[in-house]
Amino acid sequence: MLTNTFMHIPGVGPNTERKIWNSGCLFWEQALNGASPPISSNVFKKIRHYLNLSNKALGKNDAAFFSRTLPPSQWWRLYPSFKHVTAFLDIETTGLSRYYDDITMVGLFDGVTYRAYVQGQNLVDLKDQLAKYQIVVTYNGTLFDLPFLTSAFDGQLDIPPIHIDLRFLLRRLGFSGGLKAVEKTLGLVRDNEIQHVDGFEATVLWSRYIHGDTDALKQLVEYNMADVVNLKTLMEFACQEMKKRLMSELSPVARKPEQTELPRVALSTNGSHGSLMLSLNDDLAIPIDPSRNKSKTIKIADLFPKLSTLTGHPKVVGIDLSASGKRNTGWALLQGKHVETQVVSSDEDIIRATVNCAPHLISIDSPLSLPHGRDCTSDQCKCRALGITRACERILWKRGIRVFPCLLPSMQELTHRGMELSQKFRSLGYSVIESYPGAAQDILRMLRKKASTEELARGLSDFGLRGDFTSRKVTHDELDAITSAIVGYLYLAGECEAIGCAGEEYLIIPKTVKNLTPLGR
Repeated sequence: MLTNTFMHIPGVGPNTERKIWNSGCLFWEQALNGASPPISSNVFKKIRHYLNLSNKALGKNDAAFFSRTLPPSQWWRLYPSFKHVTAFLDIETTGLSRYYDDITMVGLFDGVTYRAYVQGQNLVDLKDQLAKYQIVVTYNGTLFDLPFLTSAFDGQLDIPPIHIDLRFLLRRLGFSGGLKAVEKTLGLVRDNEIQHVDGFEATVLWSRYIHGDTDALKQLVEYNMADVVNLKTLMEFACQEMKKRLMSELSPVARKPEQTELPRVALSTNGSHGSLMLSLNDDLAIPIDPSRNKSKTIKIADLFPKLSTLTGHPKVVGIDLSASGKRNTGWALLQGKHVETQVVSSDEDIIRATVNCAPHLISIDSPLSLPHGRDCTSDQCKCRALGITRACERILWKRGIRVFPCLLPSMQELTHRGMELSQKFRSLGYSVIESYPGAAQDILRMLRKKASTEELARGLSDFGLRGDFTSRKVTHDELDAITSAIVGYLYLAGECEAIGCAGEEYLIIPKTVKNLTPLGR
């Protein structure tokens, strides 16, 4: 396709390129050897000059030469001529926030060899390997993979100058949605062992691995490998179909591209050293030391010395509030390492359970205020013009943590209930803070309930908490209530951040992991 291309020449746009093609001049060679398209002689002289430069750049494998003037939407044209300097890339992370989450592994495929770069093991080696390529192909890498990598490497990663994001290229061909949805539409099939794995399950696999399940790392690598190898399949397909459309070929869109065979992944023990070896297709063995992937964070006991001004361990009640008294609300009492939970429903039940234990602090998972300037939750009121989102919610969105605006129609009932309940508690003399368990779990490196309630319960146990939540089947509401209570302890210990603005309730979240003190025990 590249030698059909004239749009990389300054002054040649799609219309001029089409005129050249329609005249029968389809290749650089024809233009250089006497073809006469219906354009001015001066323009054609300029075209020939740049085609000579283009031939030299192609001979030198200089893809960047073409990217400097070829529009990014047309960079796909470079791939067939520069396959040998193309890398297909996909990352796995602990979550969606570049501000709080980490990369767990990166997969790189050059069309022949797949390489895995695992956090804590060989991730730093990615820098030298990626620098060897001139083109990088991703799926949604514009919004996720590449910004995440840039942040993780503090801007010191040399990303190839040409980036082709298949999410947007395939959308132009009529295929939209996530990577696996597009694969399904095109008839690509994954092995049974990884068919069920998605982004959420990938975070669960990493959590299982750092808790000692080394087979989970093998499965995570297999999942990532399927992603990046299928990127090559989709890139080949997209190039063929884009060329058909561009060159007015009327062939129908192929519905099932030829799938690339996946390399084999094996995890074995090195008998002489007792360490693990991750092998890819009997080659590129990577030594794995699971102890290097232990997350550093604080435990509940680390907070106790910071609470010395209080007599004994404080009591903190966490409440995962539901929008209606007819639905379950999670309730938890945290005192020291011990936690008790229950499910309640009505405001009266919530207040009774809380007052009976006389807590030092109440932490509620619900918006407890309105956007600055608003005086009600109604969409029909004039104050609606002041918006539906508070400052704390905008801050979390900027940090990559998804949270619903407090006055979104589906949130209005919850916000109204949370505000009334907090006012009742405060009128009784209790201190109340607003918390958001999802954000707290992200910051404290715990999996959210949506990913896995079992792993969330294990994360709470790893934090040092004790109670029957580890031995009986508790609801996800109770687990979030426990997390809200943890936020209360962090608040009392000064290990928190209050985000928002004056005139609104501040949302209390943990400090980022790197700022928590002390780190681990």
